[in-house]
Amino acid sequence: MQKMSLSAARRTAIAATGLDRARPAKVTARNLKTVFSTMGLAQIDSVSRVVRAHYLPFYSRLGPYPRETLDRLLYSTPRMGVEYWAHAAAFVPPETVRHFDQKRTEWWRNDYGQRHPETGEAFRKLQASVLDALEAGPRTARGVADVVDHEIPERHRGHWGWNPSQVKMALEALFAGGIVSATGRNDHFERIYALPRDVSDVLPQTPLAYGPSEAPELSLIDPVASRRRGISGAENNVLELTRTAARALGIARPDCLADYFRQQRAPTDEAVRALVDSGELIETDVEGTRALKWHAARTPRRVEARTLLAPFDPLVFYRRRIEWLFDFHYRIEIYTPAPKRVYGYYVLPFLLGERLVARVDLHRDAAANTLRAHRVTWEPGEEHWEELTDELCEMARWLGLGAVDVEGTHLPLS
Repeated sequence: MQKMSLSAARRTAIAATGLDRARPAKVTARNLKTVFSTMGLAQIDSVSRVVRAHYLPFYSRLGPYPRETLDRLLYSTPRMGVEYWAHAAAFVPPETVRHFDQKRTEWWRNDYGQRHPETGEAFRKLQASVLDALEAGPRTARGVADVVDHEIPERHRGHWGWNPSQVKMALEALFAGGIVSATGRNDHFERIYALPRDVSDVLPQTPLAYGPSEAPELSLIDPVASRRRGISGAENNVLELTRTAARALGIARPDCLADYFRQQRAPTDEAVRALVDSGELIETDVEGTRALKWHAARTPRRVEARTLLAPFDPLVFYRRRIEWLFDFHYRIEIYTPAPKRVYGYYVLPFLLGERLVARVDLHRDAAANTLRAHRVTWEPGEEHWEELTDELCEMARWLGLGAVDVEGTHLPLS
């Protein structure tokens, strides 16, 4: 078994996710494609406290870039990626989304309201009507609801969080099962649902993609029938997803590899054994922790990274991994009641060199034309105000803002 220091493991992880490279003077579509391929996914989140979450990982690796270029790559033919529940909601490359067939089958066999004794039959009829509505072309959930009648009582609207309509729930069940896909998001960041044929440039129709003529018989997938329809190779799908995760992470524990695409642990462990046997993964002792190193992962002697990271950046979205590698306990805190917040509302880790050195509660205050760092919490022994301020100023310019405010200190941008 190889041995590796924790410092070397951190540098390996940073290099694997593309954060060790110098930012280009001018960002092109090719740069964005390279970053997307390196990460293997870009997680989506509706919170726009700074900017929509999927924009930030590209900024962290490339610096200022035109967001409209990324939009074009993700939403226009030929699409660079397609949306699915990969690591939560995420954009993934076409070659990756095809490995979720088994996961989609398993999700579709879950309840999703279809087996409810009082509403199950009505819910299935609603799903059939939803598919008919999408025959006319891609629509948001609100757009589908405008043309679909249903008799199921809506969910109680008093819940503090998500209160999806029945149409939205029907669409989400179809989306999770791979029967419905998405062409992108609109200006309100609503998912635009579509039949797989409308995303055929990246997502050819799969055995799960029912045609509208089959809608009246829409029901839970039978596993035997699924195999007859060509759904097979589950082990190979898990292997490919684990391989992609291993390459994107560089160095990881088995739980980290399973989390990357939210796979079950047991089949992931089987895939890990196969990748160790093939030599693609190398068992490595990282100061007493059994880890797995991707065979082609680089370990730079030095890392010159300086960037703020989205809460959903692949380097930090699995909190147990950054606690292990960086000794950095991190929580975003947007769902934490205000009196119980420790570091702020929308907290971004600050990566400097090979260390996560601070937590920055950040807010794009569009009304004041200012990027506000409401609170900065440094790790013990770490205070790098000049580097952080420089990074905040660069981000503010990228966001089209005219000033930075760091804990009450106002800095106009020239």
